[in-house]
Amino acid sequence: MNRRERIFLDGIFLLVLTAFTLAFFRLMEPFLLSVFLAAVLVNIFQNPYRRLLGSTGSRRVAALLTTAMIVLVVLIPVVIVTGLVTAEALGIAETVSDNWEGAGIAELVQGIPDRIRAFAPLGALLDYVPEFDFQETVRELLKNASDYLIRLSQRSIGNVAGVVFGFLIMLVLVFFFFIDGERIVERLKQVIPLSARDIDEITREMLNTTSATLISTIIIGLMEGALATVLFLVFRLPSPFLWGVITMVLSMIPLVGTNLVLVPAGLAMLLTGRPLAGIAILVTGAGGVAITQNLIRPKLLGHRTGLHPALALLATVGGIAWLGLIGFLVGPVLASLFIVTWRQFGVRYRTLLADKDDRGVIPDAND
Repeated sequence: MNRRERIFLDGIFLLVLTAFTLAFFRLMEPFLLSVFLAAVLVNIFQNPYRRLLGSTGSRRVAALLTTAMIVLVVLIPVVIVTGLVTAEALGIAETVSDNWEGAGIAELVQGIPDRIRAFAPLGALLDYVPEFDFQETVRELLKNASDYLIRLSQRSIGNVAGVVFGFLIMLVLVFFFFIDGERIVERLKQVIPLSARDIDEITREMLNTTSATLISTIIIGLMEGALATVLFLVFRLPSPFLWGVITMVLSMIPLVGTNLVLVPAGLAMLLTGRPLAGIAILVTGAGGVAITQNLIRPKLLGHRTGLHPALALLATVGGIAWLGLIGFLVGPVLASLFIVTWRQFGVRYRTLLADKDDRGVIPDAND
């Protein structure tokens, strides 16, 4: 076989390989998120699985028990919180839509401009604001927000079947990853055209970043969400569980997210004639966020992610903007993989360039 025939056959093979790869990707695309989350959960629950494996001596039994543990730890709290949040969201929507006058919302909103004028620094600014119906504007905003909550709740209820199916697929994958995860990794090492050392470094970086990001985000989110819920309950603000969950989600954005809930809540207390409550919310919220973000988060993350805090922030926000909620996890992982692959590139070709400087030629990378 001459060189031209070899190139032709290699081209045909690469074309067929690309076609089947794209077809397989299209086939697996609906389940990529389930595969990713299953791999993350397997990595997080690896220690309990190994303990159960040592106690039972059976991979299947240990995998089944660990999967059941994941259901108890993840599924039940999510179902309870979702039920509470949905009930509060629908309650807000119903109150705003059907009981504007009876709930006292109209009187409360009508008095806000007068309270702003009574506060000298802000009152002077109102002279430069064009005249408009403040009560009607707030009513329209609240009505639109309540309508959106109703539609969102209805859509969430309608997607229950899809969510349950996706969760079941993820649990099945978790079970089999526990059993055959090591063999799957070894097969991938044989297929990927990289050295075992490079693959191990990439895998280790990805797992460290994923587990550290997920664990720290969940713990920080739970703490800041609990803080917001307690403050709303103590000072009798409406829908404490709903705002607690919103705070937990927003806590993914370091320093900024939680303040998007607590600062407006504190200012609302100040404007509605409850200065002590407003100051307490602002001070307690700022102090709590400072502790969780500046003391607890670094302790949880340590040096496992290998990311500069500024890059971690940009990767998190960029991931959420690109992929939605799951982006808080994917963004830092992609940033870490970017760094580790470029580090490997530098190590690989630094040696080649050094040899070129010594001998005047670039040696074959396989030498």
